[in-house]
Amino acid sequence: MSTARLPPQGVPADRARRTALRWTLAACCAAATGAAQAVIQLPSAQPASAPQGSAVRTPQTPGGSLRLPSANTEQVLNSLIEAANDGDADAMVQVGMYYHTNPGLPQAAATARRWWGRAAQAGDVRGMAGFGYLLGVDNAGGMRDLSAAREWLHKARAAGLVRATYIESLLEGQITGPRKLRDARRLLEQAAQDGDPLAMNDLAVAWELDGSLERAREMYVLAAAQGYGVARANYLRLERQNRSSESATLARLRTLSDDGNADATLQLAQLYHQGKGGVQRDFAQAIQLYRRAADAGSRSAREFLALVFSRSSRDNSARGVDAAWMEELATRINARTDSGKEGRDMLSDRPRRSEDPLWNLTSLRWTPPVTDDSATPP
Repeated sequence: MSTARLPPQGVPADRARRTALRWTLAACCAAATGAAQAVIQLPSAQPASAPQGSAVRTPQTPGGSLRLPSANTEQVLNSLIEAANDGDADAMVQVGMYYHTNPGLPQAAATARRWWGRAAQAGDVRGMAGFGYLLGVDNAGGMRDLSAAREWLHKARAAGLVRATYIESLLEGQITGPRKLRDARRLLEQAAQDGDPLAMNDLAVAWELDGSLERAREMYVLAAAQGYGVARANYLRLERQNRSSESATLARLRTLSDDGNADATLQLAQLYHQGKGGVQRDFAQAIQLYRRAADAGSRSAREFLALVFSRSSRDNSARGVDAAWMEELATRINARTDSGKEGRDMLSDRPRRSEDPLWNLTSLRWTPPVTDDSATPP
């Protein structure tokens, strides 16, 4: 049990009390969820404007997440709101994160946006990132203002907060057009190179979907080493896929097919058609499975059956199929089906992109660039 420290000489008692409460909060808030039952005094609404040369401010104490469903929630939250109303930018960031991570509270997004707007105006780099993100997306507590969002994120980036680069990549990726997509990818790669775990995870997902599994695996490991659970889950999923044997894959496909899964039935048909995956080539069995997949709703199976019977006898039986034509079609399976809309492999879970761009925001640290000039908004 820790002992509260006496305030140092010359430090006001109320500031020491707030600091102690903030440390108590950081120690208590594990992964719990819940809502505070406190009456919250909201800050006045801040306009969604671009930064006006506010100085960058470093937080005085480590931040924690205000997700604390205990008897102390009301006391801690109200104390931090009191500190925030007195101008403590770190408290503003923490209160904003509380509402961001508890979206079920009334006006949660709008309240988070207000507090982070105040923190940004007070010069807290994390507040700039949070405020910029909420300004740049729809349905986030107010009108979308992409121009102001970019300016706040540019200021946070100039102060050395890597997460701001990642958030900007997400905002640019929402805009259609090849140039914006290139800009988004460039920003994502920069954020990953600079060590942001969310950017590293998302870049690894892109590599995995492109087929670069080894590069993706290495990047997942680096992101997971920073405590990011989504990256760890992606890495473990790849490892499970590597260890899965041919027989286990075939058994799972058959089980899913028996349960009526159209994708699994289609893949079984392809295996029998090509003679791969631990089964002998069997055109009759393949056609039977194609029909089952089509009946279960697979458009690819219906299209492939049309090709199969485009050169067969009128009775559409397996015996009437042209074997040479079936062999030729077997070489087209990858091009026509595996890469279609129904997915490359329904057996593997899809890789997960980062789910909350503001994950761990209150605990982020940054290294200001080495320069003699103070950062100014673009």
